Amino acid sequence: MIHSNTVFPFRDVVLIADKLGESEKLTPIHKRRDLEMTDAQTLDTLRSTINSLGLRVHTYNGPDDLAKNAALHSNDIVLSIYGGRASRNRMALVPAICETFGLRFIGPDVYGRIVAQDKEVTKRLASDCGIITPAWRIVRSVEDLRYISGLRLPVVIKPLMEGSSIGIAQRNRVVDVADVLPLAKELLETFNQPVLIEEFVAGREVAYSKIQHAGAESWAFSEVVIEGNDDYFTNHLFDADEKLIPTVGRTIRNIDHELHANDRAAIDTFLTMFGAYGYCRVDGRLADGNFHFLELTPDAWIAPRGQFARGFTEKGWSYAEVIAAVLASVD
Repeated sequence: MIHSNTVFPFRDVVLIADKLGESEKLTPIHKRRDLEMTDAQTLDTLRSTINSLGLRVHTYNGPDDLAKNAALHSNDIVLSIYGGRASRNRMALVPAICETFGLRFIGPDVYGRIVAQDKEVTKRLASDCGIITPAWRIVRSVEDLRYISGLRLPVVIKPLMEGSSIGIAQRNRVVDVADVLPLAKELLETFNQPVLIEEFVAGREVAYSKIQHAGAESWAFSEVVIEGNDDYFTNHLFDADEKLIPTVGRTIRNIDHELHANDRAAIDTFLTMFGAYGYCRVDGRLADGNFHFLELTPDAWIAPRGQFARGFTEKGWSYAEVIAAVLASVD
């Protein structure tokens, strides 16, 4: 664990965060493209926590502002929670600016960001590393639907290159084969990118969170659960609506003791093969005691109430210690 009184080899943190606005709030949640942007409460809490660690914070709204001011930050580190919208390359823009101007930054490099954004690539890597991965197919056109006949219902249909459950509602868990074509066609047209169709895993909604260079205990295994209805996610998705408007009783539990050693070893191998990630969340399902891989999120939502931070704070870390460890992960 990195303690909150750690002395860092830098004095300033450059925070890149595009603020969530009002423009899309009337759009149905599963169709919104702004869900990876940062709300004001999260941004204020993160800045004040970094300040409490004895560090100064400089905040920019996006990669363009960082590029204009790069010369001012040659001795600082960059922490990006930039979400962007409607571009498959958006998560790679900040590390691209950092690499261009020689700035130190937390998280994956440009290539790593692109790999993490592409669910097909990360699923293949996870499978190669021995992590159980539900069967899937990639649909790039309606004609590709002929290749999904081997998948078992129910299936989950979602955009290939999105995060934060963009494009995902409960209807994306499809139990009738007649509903596959219209939903896949709608997502292809709406998001202008391939669609991932994978077998649904009836199990618990879990995540393995880890912070690089922060010691052997810098990992957490946690579960999203509805108190009083522990089986809720057995037949439900953790979709965009649920993330923005939580069901009453939803909370995060730390369940480190339920992660099998072989599953943890396989996930750690996967992260090693992936390369630098700084801090991340590996999302999955826990079924029959085994971890099933869904996706990698190297820019996990960093708010105190989010699953990444709660996985640690539910086992005794303070939020300041989580952020200190994240900042110390810079390579």
